[in-house]
Formats: sequence, C-alpha cells, structure tokens
Amino acid sequence: MMADSLTVHLDDVEVTVAVPGGETYTLPIGPRRLTAGPLQGDDPPTPASLTNALGLVQDHLDDLLIEAPSIAAVPSVTVAGPHAEAMACVEIGASSVPDDYELARADADEVFRTLALETAADRRHNPGLAEEYVESIIGTCCVILGIMRRLELSTVRIAVGTQRPAAGTG
Repeated sequence: MMADSLTVHLDDVEVTVAVPGGETYTLPIGPRRLTAGPLQGDDPPTPASLTNALGLVQDHLDDLLIEAPSIAAVPSVTVAGPHAEAMACVEIGASSVPDDYELARADADEVFRTLALETAADRRHNPGLAEEYVESIIGTCCVILGIMRRLELSTVRIAVGTQRPAAGTG
C-alpha cells in the first residue's frame, strides 16, 4: 500500500477505511450486504435499486466525511480485498490482477453498465468473473463507483492479495 493512500478494504458485509496515520472506520456497505439489501429481488436489478445502492454507499461516505473530513483530501485511494480483485478481473478479462493495477473510473463505469444489465445467468459468462462473485459483483461495482464518484476520483489502485486492516478505531 502507498503510505499516503487511503485504503478501502471490501469485505462481504462491510467496508473498512484505513486512513494514513492509522485510524480505521467501518461502514456497513459491503457488496453482499448491498446484494441482500437494495439490490435484492430483481435479476437484473432495476434502475431504482441500482440508484438506491449507489446512494447508500455515498450516504455512508458522507457520514464518514463529517467525522473525518481529511479523508476527502487524501491524494490516492487503494481498494483491497477479493471483491475488488474480482471487479478488476472482469475489467481486464483475466483470472488475476497484475500488481500496481489501476482501475480508471471510465472502465469501472463500463463494467457496471455492462453487468447491471445482465441476469446472473448471463454474468457467469464474463471473462475473469469467478463463480463465487457472480451474485455480488454488482454490489462490488456500486461500492467502488460510489467511492470514486463521491471522492471525485479518476482512478483507484487495486491491491492484490491483501489482508483486512485491524479493527476500526473510528
């Protein structure tokens, strides 16, 4: 991880945000939580449910920015965890992600637009998408895009093979 980079670790049901200097915060917006919440029911998800999922991510980020406003000024963001790697694999159409891979917002938007229109049965055929992420990948897209949009990021670095940060202090 880069020393001045905000690290966002995607777990199934939560996102851990590690701030340079050691503070961590936990947000209840993991990909599988979104899949079981606002994205539940329709296959593919409706535009309203996609909007609600993205809005939920941004609402939690807004709350975090009130508590820790310096987060908005961090020069870069690294997204970690198997869900983040799964999205990058879909974007590049491969089963693994190269070290120091950066996901551009335009590419993240394209992956989201493509997957959000597909049923789970169709998503299974995307190169690079492992079976275990077929159901959660749209939630992953919502988390990563919600962060990129709210923090006005043009790219995020995808960390490969990372462990979850220590428990939250925020």
